[in-house]
Amino acid sequence: MTPGESAERADAGRRRAAYRRLVEGELAVGDRGTVIFLVRSVDLREARFDLVAAAGLGLALVEQGYGVRLVPQHRWHLGGAADVWVALLPEVDPSLAPAGAWRVAWALNDTEQWAAADHLVAYDQVLATSDIALTRLREHTDRAGTVLRAAADARIFTPGVQGQPREGVVSFGIHVDRTRTPHPVLGELAVQVPLTVHAEPMRNMRAGLLARLAPPVPWLRVPEVAARALVTVDDMSPSAVGNGTLDARVFESLACGTLPVVNTRLGLAEIGLDLPTYRSTRELARVLSHLVSDPEGTQARAATLRETVLAGHTWEHRAEEFASAVKRAREAASPGPRRALHYFPDYNSANPYQGMLFAGLDTVDAYPVAVTDVIDHLDRRAVSAVPGTLNIHWTTPILQYATGPFRAALELDRFSAALHRFRGAGGRLVWTLHNVLPHEARLVWAETELAQLLADRADAIHALSAITARQASEVLRLDPRRVVVIEHSSYLGCYPDWISRDAARRSLGLGSDDVVLVALGGIRPYKGLGRLLDVFHELAEDDPRLRLLVAGKPAQTSETAGLQRRCEQSQRVISHFAHLPDDQLQVWFRAGDLAVLPYSRILNSGVFWLAQSFGLPIVGPRTGALLDLADQDHVRLFSPRDDRSLKETLRTAIVELVYDETQARAARQASLETARSRPPEQMAEDFAAFIDALLPASPHQVTGAGAAR
Repeated sequence: MTPGESAERADAGRRRAAYRRLVEGELAVGDRGTVIFLVRSVDLREARFDLVAAAGLGLALVEQGYGVRLVPQHRWHLGGAADVWVALLPEVDPSLAPAGAWRVAWALNDTEQWAAADHLVAYDQVLATSDIALTRLREHTDRAGTVLRAAADARIFTPGVQGQPREGVVSFGIHVDRTRTPHPVLGELAVQVPLTVHAEPMRNMRAGLLARLAPPVPWLRVPEVAARALVTVDDMSPSAVGNGTLDARVFESLACGTLPVVNTRLGLAEIGLDLPTYRSTRELARVLSHLVSDPEGTQARAATLRETVLAGHTWEHRAEEFASAVKRAREAASPGPRRALHYFPDYNSANPYQGMLFAGLDTVDAYPVAVTDVIDHLDRRAVSAVPGTLNIHWTTPILQYATGPFRAALELDRFSAALHRFRGAGGRLVWTLHNVLPHEARLVWAETELAQLLADRADAIHALSAITARQASEVLRLDPRRVVVIEHSSYLGCYPDWISRDAARRSLGLGSDDVVLVALGGIRPYKGLGRLLDVFHELAEDDPRLRLLVAGKPAQTSETAGLQRRCEQSQRVISHFAHLPDDQLQVWFRAGDLAVLPYSRILNSGVFWLAQSFGLPIVGPRTGALLDLADQDHVRLFSPRDDRSLKETLRTAIVELVYDETQARAARQASLETARSRPPEQMAEDFAAFIDALLPASPHQVTGAGAAR
């Protein structure tokens, strides 16, 4: 070993020690301010992409005079003073940032999840890791303006001893997922390539791959293995591949003088790296065989690319880029909204109502944050500096795992205690009253107690109609002084709506003269699809032109399985027992003549307003908020527990609202006008005005020592 190599090894040892000090919190003070990174874990033995990036950039910032702390997930809520507060995971809640901190989202991976996060707007600055990802994020926030890629620590990731022979192929990972693309081929390379996969085994792993496994290598010890290898295989996640995001392992391999083979071409051209790539298992096998057969050429290629990394892709380079980007953004832009409205549960994937409701929060310096575990949220916020405001919507998830009375009582006690601590700490509660009780409550007494608990503890109760509040008062004790009515809006402008009636019918195999009834929405027992099928087939005996469209995500029950069989066996029924993509709703509604809601009970109905947004007349139950429109020309209501009433109301509606062309045109126009009278923008504006007084106080400006000076 040469003196230079000895010094390099000693420097690497000091560097590893510095990383340990960093994760222990010993480097948190600096003259240029404090930067906090929020990561999943600070365990350097199993360093994920977020910890690698935070540690690499963080230590480089320490050397520039900043104090840096890495905060693991179980301590996110405990806060701590900071000038710059950096989230590396989309589930980080920006409301946890200390007052005055500049909030930065660094979307290292999972670009789609970051883009879908409704709290993305709360960050003052959003960093991407590729040009493609930056474009994607800019569709959701105007604060995405800088690309900050991953990099390598070239003082640890070094080529090792000069002249040391390199051979074989290695792949690194904490765990191996057998469904990932390269693993089948890795198990088939026994003859061609001496391959070692450093990872933990998983269940059902392929035998060929299992034989190649070696123990996982801690991140800081990866150079000792990589520097002896000729080639590394880096199989990046689908999100990274699709967005051209290169992870730190690419740069670390090259810093070690080892040539990485990656499963994406996107992103390589952006930074001038001409790496071998693959798109299939066969192509990977061919690439690896070629590289191993020419070790001198492979090493020369890696050495050339290593110079590119050293010249512009080390964490020292990224620290300069980060500090400069933060400084520019703070000088040029005002901070994002500062007041968080937490809500539970998040049903946006199935129904855009919550997104529509919260669309005006930015006008009151606020933003929504979805909560996944309500009890954990209440407990954590009860000990935070600002407990904040929680908006509870549907209550089903709170007791959904209570299979019996004992478990239900236990869950009620847990929730009540957590809510008491949250309220005692100054937290505020808003209950949006969709239903008095869940539609399919198994333990009615427990759900009733839960609803009453919310009614008693809520600072305000948001009812979707006056009838909602009135009917809820028949079951619960509601203080009318705390009830605020903000009516459910239509869905105008929320879904694609460009297809013509004729085109929609052709796509579903319907004729222009067919009389088409539409029943869309979640398929559950209380929604009455079974009796609609009975009534439909009775009416169809007298009218050969009748057709029925049924679509929606079914509950996983034997009853819905039976309903699916009935639909599939009928030549007059076209069904799709799955969630309809947003762009397909227009096809099913535009193909219809009449929307049917055969529910046996309902308080509020999103489908009722969705059908009107597409201008369809409606047959629905005479109950709940539907009573508000009982006298409208396009609405016909039936007695909800009377199948004969459903049949006769439907028969009359077909005659009056379909066959009578004059009435049909008037009904469609009335339906659309009713939807226009309840625009989503008005609902969002009214809700923002209502919630404003219930949110934490809004700071007028961001203060602080101004890290990244």
